[in-house]
Amino acid sequence: MRAVFIALVLVPLIRLDPAHAQTPFDPDRNQTVGAIAGVASGTGIAYQEILPSAFGFRGALALWKLGDFSFVDVGVSGLRVLSDDGARRVYLVGSLSYWRRSDEETEPLLDDEGNLAGERVFDDDDDSWALGAGVGLEAPVGERVALNLEAVFTYWAESGDLLPLPQIAIGHRF
Repeated sequence: MRAVFIALVLVPLIRLDPAHAQTPFDPDRNQTVGAIAGVASGTGIAYQEILPSAFGFRGALALWKLGDFSFVDVGVSGLRVLSDDGARRVYLVGSLSYWRRSDEETEPLLDDEGNLAGERVFDDDDDSWALGAGVGLEAPVGERVALNLEAVFTYWAESGDLLPLPQIAIGHRF
């Protein structure tokens, strides 16, 4: 099943030739704003910049609050470009992320006879972090749109496991 996925999805992306409407990567377009999803990199709105030295960085942030529920996810990544042929970039990536989920729970308090005597409110918090390293491919999918696919070995503190996990990002280059 894994071989079918690689054959149908990853191989065509690697072999894509830029379309006529696409512009090749150039030094004037090394910044990207978009969205990313990954355990090691964080999930949310992302900003990425590749510096002239072929090193780069990326930050990701997701925040939301619905009633008593809140969630925060912060991630940072360091990038090292290995190959840039003007159409695609291959790079090494190292990432660190932290997330925290918080919810307020209400529990009924009963007296000795089983009647409702009140409510107890308590916080239900959960947090974790992840650290990862791997390789990524950045390819154009539009005139100023790039898709990043990454294969990252991730240490996830929640489970204590080292997992091979994918990460994906899409962004507008400027």
